[in-house]
Amino acid sequence: MLSFLYRLVEHYHREHGLHPNLLYLNPWHYQRLLESLPEMADQEEVSRFLMMQIVISPEAVHPYVAWLPSDIGASLARPRERVL
Repeated sequence: MLSFLYRLVEHYHREHGLHPNLLYLNPWHYQRLLESLPEMADQEEVSRFLMMQIVISPEAVHPYVAWLPSDIGASLARPRERVL
């Protein structure tokens, strides 16, 4: 799984000139990724290791990567607080 993800990142970087910061996986692929990284404690640690936010979606038939500006990516990662 790691070599496949490495090739995805390299291809994306060559094509777009950017390092992707989002990784989309379905639950099955995410489990395979965790099996290849048994020393990682949680999703946040895996995300730091890969240098990408992980989005787990049943609609992601195949793993794919994308790039979002950091200000948009940060707002997606954290829910906004409601001000009353």
